[in-house]
Amino acid sequence: MAERFISLREQLGGVLADLLNDEQMPCPFTQDGLVTVVHALAMYREEGRSLFPEVFIFDHLEKILAILPGADHVPIGSGPKEASTMAKALKRCAPLAQGGWAVYIHREPDTFSYGLLRCGVHLLSVPLSELLVNKGDRQLPTLMIRQLAQSVVKVTGVAGSSLLVYFGATRKVNVSPIDALGALTASIVAKVDDRIREQTYAFYLTLLSEVLRAGHGTLAVVQPARRRVLPSPLRDGIILNKPIDVSALVAELLTHGACAANTSLQSASSLVSGMLQSDGITIFGSDGTVRAYNVFIKHPRSSGEGAQATGGARRRTFDALSSMVGEHLDCVFMQSQDGAVDYRRETNGQ
Repeated sequence: MAERFISLREQLGGVLADLLNDEQMPCPFTQDGLVTVVHALAMYREEGRSLFPEVFIFDHLEKILAILPGADHVPIGSGPKEASTMAKALKRCAPLAQGGWAVYIHREPDTFSYGLLRCGVHLLSVPLSELLVNKGDRQLPTLMIRQLAQSVVKVTGVAGSSLLVYFGATRKVNVSPIDALGALTASIVAKVDDRIREQTYAFYLTLLSEVLRAGHGTLAVVQPARRRVLPSPLRDGIILNKPIDVSALVAELLTHGACAANTSLQSASSLVSGMLQSDGITIFGSDGTVRAYNVFIKHPRSSGEGAQATGGARRRTFDALSSMVGEHLDCVFMQSQDGAVDYRRETNGQ
């Protein structure tokens, strides 16, 4: 019998070649380098530490810097226009791509130059992904590559092309992490004051994206703002006597812009991140507040043929919480430790 083989690298390369063509950025050297970068970002580690750099690829560094408010960049190096230079750029820059800094790779006629790029000065600054890709100028072709969750990498272009790459033995790809995060974030800020909703959304989306990439596994729910008492099944946990009012901290920073306000919001970010990575359920209000964490729910175990739960205790809890959406909850979100996500959201509005 003839031996069969499949090259995932070649398969991915072909898809990326199509994406580069769609983005008006065709280049065999970029294609080869992208395959290397995408594979590396699936579970990137340096010195035993997980890293989650965002990588931007573009052709016009000076024009990019001109459109970014408060732009700053640090050139790191350059090399021949080949995949190995892109791999070197990631290795040299990834450990530094934190606190708003991202890796950039600048395509020049015969070389790739690379370094670090950022814009803005505080937590509410518009992310590079928003300025360069989601709402970017198509006259400045740009690609962004980032890990969304463990073994899940997304490539996005300013012209609208998008590729989600799943590595490993993921059971099914039914729900996009982007869709799930967007639904959860939108539910959390649904009743936030219109004047600060966009900034509060940006804050939470950044925070939740970082938690998702950490891969601990997460359960979160959103309670309608008007309901001040938690549903009886969700009272076994740490209920905050004074909810963390993130939108108030956002408003303080936007109004005064003081260092103390930025520090307060940063502290809140660290707290909420820790809650989401704790065991149990984190409970938000649709007014942007954090109300409880480390919450557990009791639910009957199924028995008999065909009753085996999918995904263990976290999945069973998610299924039980989903039955509360519409009456007691606006949204339920789950991330399993293998990177799979799921959500249920009230669609009629609250």
